[in-house]
Amino acid sequence: MRQVERDIERIRRQIAAGAAQILSHQRADGAFSYGCELSPFTDAVMMIFLHLMGEADDLLVSELSETVAQAQKPDGRFVAYPDQTDNVSLTTLCYFALRLSRYSLSSGREDKTRQYILQHGGIRHTSNLTKIILACAGQLSWRELPPPFIDVVLWGTRAPVNLYDFASFTRLHMVPFMLLSHLEYQVPVPEECGVADLVVPSFGVPYVRLPFDHPKAVAAARQFILDRLEENGTLASYHLATVLSVLALKAVGDPDDADVIASAVAGLKEMVSRHDDRVYQQQFTSTVWDTALSMRALAATRLPACSEALARGAEYLLERQHVDVGDWAVRAPKAKPGGWGFSDMNTKYPDVDDTVAALKALHPYQPQCRVAWRRGVKWLLAMQNEDGGWSPFDHNANKAWLEHIPINDMGRAMTDASTADITGRVLETIGSTGIRAQPAVTQAVQWLITNQRENGAWFGRWGVTFIYGTWAAVRGLRAVGMPRDTTTLQKARAWLESVQNADGGFGESCASDQRDEYCPLGWSTVSQTAWGLMALMSASPGLTDPIRRAVAYLLQCGAKPGGFVESYPTGAAVAGQAYIRYHSYPQVWPLLALCMYVDRFRQH
Repeated sequence: MRQVERDIERIRRQIAAGAAQILSHQRADGAFSYGCELSPFTDAVMMIFLHLMGEADDLLVSELSETVAQAQKPDGRFVAYPDQTDNVSLTTLCYFALRLSRYSLSSGREDKTRQYILQHGGIRHTSNLTKIILACAGQLSWRELPPPFIDVVLWGTRAPVNLYDFASFTRLHMVPFMLLSHLEYQVPVPEECGVADLVVPSFGVPYVRLPFDHPKAVAAARQFILDRLEENGTLASYHLATVLSVLALKAVGDPDDADVIASAVAGLKEMVSRHDDRVYQQQFTSTVWDTALSMRALAATRLPACSEALARGAEYLLERQHVDVGDWAVRAPKAKPGGWGFSDMNTKYPDVDDTVAALKALHPYQPQCRVAWRRGVKWLLAMQNEDGGWSPFDHNANKAWLEHIPINDMGRAMTDASTADITGRVLETIGSTGIRAQPAVTQAVQWLITNQRENGAWFGRWGVTFIYGTWAAVRGLRAVGMPRDTTTLQKARAWLESVQNADGGFGESCASDQRDEYCPLGWSTVSQTAWGLMALMSASPGLTDPIRRAVAYLLQCGAKPGGFVESYPTGAAVAGQAYIRYHSYPQVWPLLALCMYVDRFRQH
């Protein structure tokens, strides 16, 4: 038996095992549920929030205290990803959360944490997100933060800058922040539990504050929040946005909001995950995203045992299609509802990435859901930006200068510009499902060609980072017919082969996202190896040694007890501050890559 045939037999066994693993995550309602985490950031925020809400005795506080404490590095630091060298913002948040909870750190570890914070400039040198939480708890003056300029909520879309110039996820955090800062809301905490002493004197920019009460703006900001709350009380199922919104509503002090606040707190607690003897607070639930990806992987196996699960998953996705107009319509007024959102309880903020994932998963069921399918396709095509690319949430929200204003420490998260990963996945869906949209395809292909880096890679906005972007772009370009021998695809292939690890896998650090240049991780991850492998198979003319080595790495990982596992975060959110560990990724992506290998090379 030839080596390829022996490999394929091993792969078939791994595919069957992988499918069984994914099937074990299906819920009674047809959804696939895994969990995703931004630990320890959201855990620390939830602990502080419960203290500010008068729920310091809630069992959840002690449970999350253990999760946060376990994340501490030996030198006292807390980091957003394992190989991050410095993160004074997260370290401050976690330390404050543990002090508030009266968690007993050893004196040596506590001293190291305090010294680390002071050596890095103290709490004045933390991010704006951290300062907002600290200000709410009375650890910093609101004057340490950018002025709120709350009247922005009253400005129309013809103003030089307005709320809808910002990315939707940023907008949802901005409005409650402006309320909190304008009203200078603070909840006192015991002095012995604080971190107010960790201030290093420094020169600050003069604080500009207009001496007006702005009652119309306060009322408009409050209504903005209330109008966007979901059935479970959360704001778009975002943990931090909901935390800030609850505190902002308490700052306004309208007694009519009491029930709303109680519902929001309950909704946040429902987003707590208890997984593998760990308790962590999710920033959001990724159920729609995970369901669509799981269905794609199961469908790729062609195993009869998956048929019933796929049909139930399709029913779930159809129930989650959005039918109401949301903020996206401000910039795309001609578009009709039809997209999908990321979270289980998100009905107001659809995004392009989840929409293409749902369309891809539902494609086999298109004859039974033609109306829903067409609505999804029409919304997707209407969201294409004028530059030819796609961004996830908004149409043409790409004023690049907003990313460079002095008060911005969130980088590219301020806007919603076209990205290679989103654009590539749209093209892959269009090409693989037969959507007729040639003018849109032509523009998108040109956008990708124009935005390819000189070394052949593409930057991926929502995953880590250049491996992610290059995989999505290559897959999309091939799906719409770009020949493998084009310079564009061969440059991408050469770059991928140049960053492949000696063990055959791929591994890229989250530092790439911070530095805007490829940073090797030093070890391989199964998700990134699957992305690299799929991109190589798409761009290579045949079965090459780099492809064989990547497959061998995945098979080696899959053969270990527990199958494919991954602890490194490979999802991106805010550069340097927030990275996502999707528990579905090590299950879904390797399975898709191995199925693709069998489909292409079984007749080799």
